[in-house]
Amino acid sequence: MRHFILPSIAGLVLSACATAPEPVAPPVIVDVGPMQTCTPMSALTREVIPEKTETFIAITEIDNPPYEPIQQRQTMTRVVEPERVIFVDSNGTEVTDICDMDINPSGMTSEG
Repeated sequence: MRHFILPSIAGLVLSACATAPEPVAPPVIVDVGPMQTCTPMSALTREVIPEKTETFIAITEIDNPPYEPIQQRQTMTRVVEPERVIFVDSNGTEVTDICDMDINPSGMTSEG
């Protein structure tokens, strides 16, 4: 009886391996075309933010014994933040991702 049971179990195992897999649907590819993630220069407005300066008085003093010390007062101006050019969109928000990145310090493109 043992001899009879083993071949039938082997037949069940082999028949389980012979099943065909279910077909898988191919993936759907949607072509949306190129997407522009930057803002074109023509849609922006150029704004100049003026430099910020600080004015102070510098005093130098030289000892001059036996006389009074020699003092010199001089008004000086120091640039704290230099002038800079920014570009804003129609909402007034500063835009840093600009398509036409060939910009010189004056803010003009090389095209004109």
